[in-house]
Amino acid sequence: MQRSIFGIFTAFLCAICVLLALEAFRKRRHGLAIIFLLNAFTNLVNSIHAFYATLF
Repeated sequence: MQRSIFGIFTAFLCAICVLLALEAFRKRRHGLAIIFLLNAFTNLVNSIHAFYATLF
């Protein structure tokens, strides 16, 4: 149960980071957008790890 809650939370954070990255690209802040996209990728990996208990 704890893993699935953590997985949902990190997936939610991943979606927020993607939305913030899109907004940063619109305002031509490319460095900030890349940081948000890297954070979104990290959250995606963490949510996969939380749901399946394996990385790859």
